[in-house]
Amino acid sequence: MLRSFHFDLMLAFLFLVLMAVGVILIYSATTVPNLFTHKDPFFYIKREVLYIALSIIVMITAYFIPISFWKKYAYHLVILSIFLLIIVLFFYVELKGKSVRRWINLGFFRFQPSEFAKFTIVLFFAKYISRKEKYLNSWKGILTPLLVVGIYVFLILKEPHNGGAIFIALISILLMVSFSFDLKKIIPLFLLGATVLAFSVYNVEYARSRIMAFLNPFEHRTDISYQIVQALISFVKGGWTGEGLGAGSQKFKYLPEIQTDYIFALIGEEFGVLGCVLIILIFLIILYKGIKISINLEDRFSQVLGVGITYVITLQALLHFAVNLNIFPATGITLPFISYGGTSLMVMSLMAGILLRLSKEPKKIVLNKKIKYRRKYV
Repeated sequence: MLRSFHFDLMLAFLFLVLMAVGVILIYSATTVPNLFTHKDPFFYIKREVLYIALSIIVMITAYFIPISFWKKYAYHLVILSIFLLIIVLFFYVELKGKSVRRWINLGFFRFQPSEFAKFTIVLFFAKYISRKEKYLNSWKGILTPLLVVGIYVFLILKEPHNGGAIFIALISILLMVSFSFDLKKIIPLFLLGATVLAFSVYNVEYARSRIMAFLNPFEHRTDISYQIVQALISFVKGGWTGEGLGAGSQKFKYLPEIQTDYIFALIGEEFGVLGCVLIILIFLIILYKGIKISINLEDRFSQVLGVGITYVITLQALLHFAVNLNIFPATGITLPFISYGGTSLMVMSLMAGILLRLSKEPKKIVLNKKIKYRRKYV
């Protein structure tokens, strides 16, 4: 076995850079606007710094946990995740005048089980593929994971959190396409599932209004498309180099939820196209390094786990970019490590710590062709 002595330093540096950028942007987005509403100007930033501190502890702890632990308890954590997704349905929270069931109030912060589900669905596929790889082309080998994904999606839709349900479905598709499943069997099933999911989402009034806002943003710019139009205005105002840190005006209640769902628009306004490109480049490097680390691992469970974690981090970033640029309907997707929020940051940090651990796990041994050639004639 070839085990690296050090973890991937560049990957760790990029995660910390994203966290630092998040602190700066949340300070910019909330401090001055809170003064005008007579709130504590440092309310959000104090909580974010606390979340960052806890998340770094989570990341370090995850790094020191052996991968064998996640392999042993993968199915246990999947069952725990499903249990939490059921429990949360009994806790109502008012959000924009509507009753939703997305959070469990733990006192010092609200835990969101659908965020934890993003990690456990990857754990499920890692354990399932590593144990059942010989049967992945059979109907039984395909229908079993689809049943588990269906349970996740159904429970998250009941919250309702359509964006979370779509995300779980997309991650599952990516993993099944990436690892040995029979495409001829899974594509028709996924098309059927996508049709059912689309119908379920479209049947919800607020989701239908978001689709209408996506298709005709300027026609509905004073009501359902307000956030989308304001986000696009942010990018236009920022130009190439931006208006400068703290100089943006969209955060003054022109663009609601700017510190969470639309923080990329704040980057566009205050740091311009160059700032946006830099953030996108960081996530592309994470994608490249995460995949490279994972596919070179010796253990199949570790390979799927690493690829899945990389997919979760980068796909969520991609969807956030797409929503802010009106390339995809609004889904309530945060930008990993940057947007305000405790559960998302901690779950992402947990996965980051595991990916760093994987970067020093045993690698495949590839013999040099010249060595093999010489041995042949010795």
